[in-house]
Amino acid sequence: MAVDHWAYSFLDRLETRGLFASETFSARPFSREAVGQILVQIHKKIENDPRLLSEAERRLFEQLKGEFYEEVERADSTIVIAKKDRERHLFTWRSPLVDVRGDGLLGNQTKLESKREVDNTVANSVSYVGLSLRVDIKKSLAIFAEERTFFLSETDSFSNTIFNPGLGLPVTSEALIDVAVTDNISAYVIFRTPWLDIQAGRDLIDWGPGFRGNLLLSGNSNYYDLFKFMFRFKKFNFESFHGFLNSDRAKYLAGHRLEIRLSRSFYFAISETVVYGDRDVEFLYFNPFVPIMSAERHLGNQDNNMISFDATLLLKNRLQLYGQILLDDFSFAKNIFHNFVNKWGVLAGGLWVDPFGMKNAEFRFELTRIQPFVYTHFKEINTYTNYNNVIGHWLGPDSDDLYFELAKQAHKNLRLAVSWEQRRRGEGNDLTNNEPPPDNRIDFLSGVVERNRYYGFSAQWQFIRDGFLGVGYHYIQSKNLQRRQDVNQNNHRLFINFSLNH
Repeated sequence: MAVDHWAYSFLDRLETRGLFASETFSARPFSREAVGQILVQIHKKIENDPRLLSEAERRLFEQLKGEFYEEVERADSTIVIAKKDRERHLFTWRSPLVDVRGDGLLGNQTKLESKREVDNTVANSVSYVGLSLRVDIKKSLAIFAEERTFFLSETDSFSNTIFNPGLGLPVTSEALIDVAVTDNISAYVIFRTPWLDIQAGRDLIDWGPGFRGNLLLSGNSNYYDLFKFMFRFKKFNFESFHGFLNSDRAKYLAGHRLEIRLSRSFYFAISETVVYGDRDVEFLYFNPFVPIMSAERHLGNQDNNMISFDATLLLKNRLQLYGQILLDDFSFAKNIFHNFVNKWGVLAGGLWVDPFGMKNAEFRFELTRIQPFVYTHFKEINTYTNYNNVIGHWLGPDSDDLYFELAKQAHKNLRLAVSWEQRRRGEGNDLTNNEPPPDNRIDFLSGVVERNRYYGFSAQWQFIRDGFLGVGYHYIQSKNLQRRQDVNQNNHRLFINFSLNH
């Protein structure tokens, strides 16, 4: 299931309410089989007590069961999904051994704002068309491919017309005259057994409980080629992968993650990654049973390795609390706040379901702080980026963010939300700056600090199944815009979004 699927936030809510205990913990993307097993758990709970779900929740749950009806029925043959509730596809072909399904994809995002040249990394208009294909062979081998072609308007963020992966996604104006066009593709094959999945192809990994981003690996990156192994055993889940990043030179990413569920209400994980390049593949990083920290030292201590710890606690079927700590470089012998040797980040957040008795509502909060020089490295090739996007949290180094959101599922097909956010970035918010200060002293949010406050409202309407129309508004108060001293302004920004998967 793609990392941006609407079901993640819905399942997050149901997990907080104690309706299931997931084998996938906080490692995205979830496999379709894992989602099927989750839905079976929920089905059995509400079969015994239908009052556990509100009408809006029940209808969303039935829609999700219909989308994963084959996985649900394989996990429990006593559950049969009516044909009218099953997901429809653009085309379907079935045989005793092979099932093929294809969908068409269509979408658009339009941005309107009162101030010009506020953020030239956000296009005024992005439209896309695409296709997705899913093939199941003997229920143990799966092939997935999704291609989206994007048409961009008035942006500098994709101006990579020389096709240099170090600058970003390649863009051409030759396909359609004077129209910027770029593509994003995910395609992979998975072989699945009851305790092991083996994946090869092009995909994305998002590790951690964060709602708006994670510190070690996040959905902020673009797709990259990889080999991945996923082991499951009772209350343990282990993932290991080796990826091939998109750069102008050879560049790689490897990682391990071990998740342990101590109870239905508490689980934690230890993750580690390394970025290295300008040489051939190191097979020691391919070995899933060799700690990356040890392997990196064995190979000369020249690569960019990181480690993170995250945990999630569920309380009284109403409250979820989570946290994540990232250690890029760290020494207890040095000042943890002001010495260049100590590069770290923290993330903490929570989800409160039905706050103050508000039915079908949820309150979220999330705090993120990332020290200067996190994600950088003394070797430029080892900078923690893919296609010039940071692989970790989108904030980047020398920054913090505080976010609050109150949302309500007014109807199965209508979701409303209000939010407030404060985002700050210091002069160290630059991944190309890898030179330590002469005295090794660093100060968080030093120099001219950009501060943006966002007062937001959003509404999303599902007008047909898997067809969404959304409106998002922000009133933005900016101080030292783009870290220019005394450049202060207020701005109104409106997003209109449309997406269809059929």
